[in-house]
This record gives sequence, C-alpha cells and structure tokens, in this order.
Amino acid sequence: MICAGNWKLNKSPKETESFLKKLLIAADQLDQSKFIVFPPALSLAKASEILNGSKINYGCQNISTVNSGAFTGETSVDHVKELNCDFVLIGHSERRSLFAETDDEVATKVRLTLDQGLKPMICIGETLKQREAGETKNILKSQLLASLEKVSSTESITVAYEPVWAIGTGKVAGPEQVNDVHNFLRDILIKKFDESFAAKTPLLYGGSVKPTNAAELAKVENVDGFLIGGASLQVESFIQIYRNSN
Repeated sequence: MICAGNWKLNKSPKETESFLKKLLIAADQLDQSKFIVFPPALSLAKASEILNGSKINYGCQNISTVNSGAFTGETSVDHVKELNCDFVLIGHSERRSLFAETDDEVATKVRLTLDQGLKPMICIGETLKQREAGETKNILKSQLLASLEKVSSTESITVAYEPVWAIGTGKVAGPEQVNDVHNFLRDILIKKFDESFAAKTPLLYGGSVKPTNAAELAKVENVDGFLIGGASLQVESFIQIYRNSN
C-alpha cells in the first residue's frame, strides 16, 4: 500500500529535516518506495537534500500553469524538476475551493508535470452537499475526465479520491462507500483508455485516514494506498498507517 503524506502548510525546512531523518530510520526495514511526502514548497530543497540516495519519494503540493515569466509567487515545474522531485500533487480540494482552481487548470498542470517526466497525483472529490444531492459520481467523473484531457494511454498517473467532507473533519467514508467509488473510478479509466492503463494506475483514498482505520480501508478492492493529511505529520502515525495497511 502506498502511503502519501500531504503536509499542507506545515513544517519549515528545519522541521522537514528533523522529520525526514526520523522517517529514514523508522522506514529502514520497510519498502521505502511506498512512501511519498509532499512538503511545502520552501521545504522541498531540504527534502531533496535529506532524501537523496533513499527510495522515499517526495513531491510538490502545487505548480503554476506556466513554466516561467512575470508570475510573482508561483512555483515552476521546471524548478520542481531541478530538485529531483518525483510527484506533483494536482487539483487538491483546497486548491479548487480556496484558490478557485478550475478543471482546465488542473489538466494544464497535469500536462506540464508529465512533460517534465514527473508523476501527477490528481485529486478529485465531492462536497457533502453534492453527496447528499446524489451527485457524487457525476462530480467525480467530470473532474477525472477533465484532468485526463491531455493524457495519453502510455503515460502514468496516480488518482487520489478525497471526499471533501472527510478531509480534516474526523469523518471517513465507510468501506462500502469507498469500494463503490473506487470501482467506479477504475471503470472510468478502462473506458477512457484501456484495462492496462487502469490496472497500472494507483487509486488512493484520502480523508481522515488514521492508524485506527487504515487496516479496514486497505482491505477494500481497488484501494492501492492512502493520501494522508494530519496523520502524516508525525513519523509514528505515518509509519503505523503503513504497517497496518500492508
């Protein structure tokens, strides 16, 4: 099971150094390639320094829709590439809701990421209002297909399903809900591309994943891992989620 940690706006470069040194020790006898961390942009250089030579993956939480130019405050995928990042997190619900990121922008960022040889981790998810209105599958299908608009069947992506109502709330989708959604997403990938593409595409679940619910969620068909928020900020809980789900 893949364990990806989205740190959001947490952990300075010094804190990143301390965390990753502890993680390297704690994961020494584990499959380090199954771990991914997404530090804040200003901590990426420190992550690159500490993780150099290890198999632990790391990535950027967001990139700009342009590579360079007069765009103050943006993060270029070219710079992310130079730091030897493996992944770029794209389309997180906080980017969509707080920063008005559109499906078109998500598709552009996915294309830029692939063009640099990096791996896009595409986030999709419905709000509580949308779920209660019975719109979950329509919303997810629309978001996923839009994000794949510029992707070919020979390329590799990761998809993270994060129900917005379960992010940071302590609520979690039940195994039956997750099973229903992940089967649905796998079918979309088959219809959009083919069974080979769908089979090689990891589907992660995110939304208040903790050591206490990881084992149950890991048993769900078509769940290939987790995108973890708060529980990824402590080495002990991050490692325990991995142990409980593998």
